[in-house]
Amino acid sequence: MTSVPDTLTDRPRACGHARTLIADWARVKSKPFPYLAVGEHLASCPTCLSWATGIAYKPTEHYVRALRMRLSWVIGILGQSVLRAWSNDQDLKFDIVCAQDPESVRARIAQRLTQCESYNSEMKEQVSAIRGLMPDLASGAPPNGFEPYALARYFLETALQLAPQSGQRLKLLDQLGIVEYTRAMGEQRAGHKDQADGHFERAKAYYRKVMAADVRGRSDVNAGERIDQVSALLSLAQVEYVQGGQSQPALKKAIELCLEAKRLVRELGLAEEQFTRILSNLMICYLRLFLDYGSIDAGEQARNLADEVCARPAVARVFLKRWVVAGEDPELTQLLLSPRVSELSDYLSREAQQLMPAEVVR
Repeated sequence: MTSVPDTLTDRPRACGHARTLIADWARVKSKPFPYLAVGEHLASCPTCLSWATGIAYKPTEHYVRALRMRLSWVIGILGQSVLRAWSNDQDLKFDIVCAQDPESVRARIAQRLTQCESYNSEMKEQVSAIRGLMPDLASGAPPNGFEPYALARYFLETALQLAPQSGQRLKLLDQLGIVEYTRAMGEQRAGHKDQADGHFERAKAYYRKVMAADVRGRSDVNAGERIDQVSALLSLAQVEYVQGGQSQPALKKAIELCLEAKRLVRELGLAEEQFTRILSNLMICYLRLFLDYGSIDAGEQARNLADEVCARPAVARVFLKRWVVAGEDPELTQLLLSPRVSELSDYLSREAQQLMPAEVVR
């Protein structure tokens, strides 16, 4: 008899072990339900009991749904891997498209693919197709002959179709928007305005789908879904800024969206120091309006924003380190070099020197 550890310390491991035993039973279905192995755990864990009841009531339906969720996770990771490598090649940086440790992810991907392909011939065929398209997990590079845009879209759209109600739905929509934005930037640089505009509009549509799932006031929303809402607003602001050619109307739209993202961070209880790109983009828009269009109000708003940031040490430390000292956004760095904003630039440099003298390079 297999025992299931069930101390408070081992509870996550116990849940995983119990669910694995039940899932294995559901897949084979010729064996008796593993009451002796999991009964004690189910008696003390209402969550696993509810899950197991569903599996026992309709084992095939529930097990296939669980497999589809696992496959959705795998495909989402693969799509994100391609997107990260491709956007880096295009010299584009997105805070939400973060690198995952390839070694830790590799084992989980292999395990989940094996679980899925062993269920039936249809699932085996689907997994086989995925294996043939898998990018290099360390670099994110797609297999030879595959276009990154099409492959990233395929992975992310398939992940969404497999588990449309999963907790990663908004993240997948947001990243599909980034795929379209990245393609739009490539078309724009090649001088293909109509094609670029088409991809910009598709990116906007994805971001608006994320924003339509308004999470404010809901208690069942996880941190990732709240972050997705903020990211969509910030990404939409970026599209307006770039597609609009930094015109006055485009800058004003971008400012409105960045301010809404800034308010949303506070409203959703997120850590503001983790979203300083919003402040960086706001500063860029204010400085563009001031330097390119002579808006005195925008110049004052840029200084007010700097004062607001520097008055809050936790936010100031991250903002000044990333955007002033390290110069992570070359556009902001270039704008701050203008003699017309030397007072603002000197102020930010002094604040950085006072807050983190060891990190400021003279």
